[in-house]
Amino acid sequence: MFNCCIALLFASEKQTINNLAIQQFSTYTSLMPPASGNLLAFDIGTRHTGVAIAFADSDMAVAKDTMHHASPSELLEHIRVLMEHHHVHHCVLGLPRLPGGEEGEQASFVRSIGAKLAQNGREVSYIDERYTTTRNSQYDGNAAAACTILNTYLDQKRNLT
Repeated sequence: MFNCCIALLFASEKQTINNLAIQQFSTYTSLMPPASGNLLAFDIGTRHTGVAIAFADSDMAVAKDTMHHASPSELLEHIRVLMEHHHVHHCVLGLPRLPGGEEGEQASFVRSIGAKLAQNGREVSYIDERYTTTRNSQYDGNAAAACTILNTYLDQKRNLT
């Protein structure tokens, strides 16, 4: 699962190179024709949200920069812009269940974001995100978690077909 996350685990001293690569990748992907099979995944937090994308012609999850937001409405706006920019109609949200499997306060928050996306005509899926966040300080743990969420969804989709 982790071998599919490319352009994610750069050490902090390579940040400039990483930023250039992301800019070049973003330029390339913005020139691509719209594809209805593109997917975005989000590891939603109240202030920081990890993002990953998989393009229709690929089975690879690619980490994007973590979004920083001050409110649910700002988060929804960031998601809307990303979905429009990458021609995405379906997104996968990590659902943070408690260790026993129940849904707590954070899961309710994620479901409320998903409901608002669905009200705006977006297809939303949920994946159990327990234990997906990396705690290694030299990596973007939120983006890595989003990559894991998206890879889990893609693996489940492949196993059903």
